[in-house]
Amino acid sequence: MKIQSLNIRLRETAEEVWALQHPAYRVEAALIGVADLPPLRDTIQTLQNCGEIFLGCRNEEGELVGAVSYETDGPGRFTICRVMVHPDFMRQGIGAKLLEAALTAELSSTIWSVTAEIRNLPALRLYERFGFERAETFEPVPEITMVRLVRQPASGKR
Repeated sequence: MKIQSLNIRLRETAEEVWALQHPAYRVEAALIGVADLPPLRDTIQTLQNCGEIFLGCRNEEGELVGAVSYETDGPGRFTICRVMVHPDFMRQGIGAKLLEAALTAELSSTIWSVTAEIRNLPALRLYERFGFERAETFEPVPEITMVRLVRQPASGKR
């Protein structure tokens, strides 16, 4: 498995990410019992215009099997926006490799944040394994409770 930078502005790359994102987030939607997750509303064009930095994981055949994206919130502050793994490749450590690649792509003095739905226990465990700590919960819409986690500089647990 190879992790590489992805240029989401290229249509072909955005198509690959879209084709990965939909099955990955359908699994999360089923897990938490919410059919209409925002990532499932993305189009190729919204992905191309999202402004996020993408890293992808390709298998030996060159297929995109996982991706992570993040964006800057200002000097020394980043937010993980998406972590997705194709359902056929889940539970193989790809999410952890992608998260590690994103966290090490920026300065060690960086403060990171991420949100996950409170019922998405695999995601919460992954983030906490990397030193993220629960900071707050909020309900953006009825029946969805999000947890915002923050990782302070030099808290790189594994």
